Amino acid sequence: LFDFHIYNGNQGVLNMLNVRYNIINNEGNLFPQRNPYANGPAWFVDSLRVVQDDNEAILALEDLDSKNVAIIQPEFAREVSSMTFQQDSTATIQLKSYQPNELKYESTSTAKQFAVFSEIYYENGWNAYVGGVEADIVRVNYTLRGLELPAGQHEIVFRFEPQVVKTGSTIVLGSSVLLMLLIVGGLFYEFRKRKFA
Repeated sequence: LFDFHIYNGNQGVLNMLNVRYNIINNEGNLFPQRNPYANGPAWFVDSLRVVQDDNEAILALEDLDSKNVAIIQPEFAREVSSMTFQQDSTATIQLKSYQPNELKYESTSTAKQFAVFSEIYYENGWNAYVGGVEADIVRVNYTLRGLELPAGQHEIVFRFEPQVVKTGSTIVLGSSVLLMLLIVGGLFYEFRKRKFA
C-alpha cells in the first residue's frame, strides 16, 4: 500500500486511512496542513465492487471513490448479502470510544448499510459485535475493515480477543489456584504438625 499509493501521494488512499494532516515541504520548511477530505473513522458506502485478487484490489485503489464505493474480494463478498445498499441521507456512524484493544461505534440508519472502518483488517483476534451479537468482519479496500449493518440504532464494538490470550489466561488462573492450594495445604500441614508435636 505504501509503495503503490502512499509514496506516490495518492490523496484518496490517505483520505480512506483518515490521515488528518499532510506534511507540506515549502522551500525546505516542513509544516502540517489539515486535510479536510479525510473520510473519518467510519463511513457508509453505497456499493461494493468485486475484484478477483490482491493485485486487482491494490490497483483499484488508484482512482477509487472511497467515500461511496468499497473494493471487496470474492472470499469476503460471500459474507455480504448485497453489493448495493440503499442511500440513507439520515444515516450516521460515529466513533464513541477508542482503546488499543476495544473500539466502540454507534450507528443509526433506516435501511441496511455497509460501513467501512478506517482500521486495518487483521483476522487473528479481532471480533466485531453489533448490538452484542458477533458479526463477520470483511476486508475491504485491500486493507480496511468492513461490516454489513442492519437498519436501526446499534452499538458496534471491535474487541481484540486472541485465542492465545484466552488460553494463556486459563493456564495462569489454573496455576495460581494450584499454587494457592499448595500454600494453604502446606500451612495446614505445618499447623497440624505443631499442634500434635
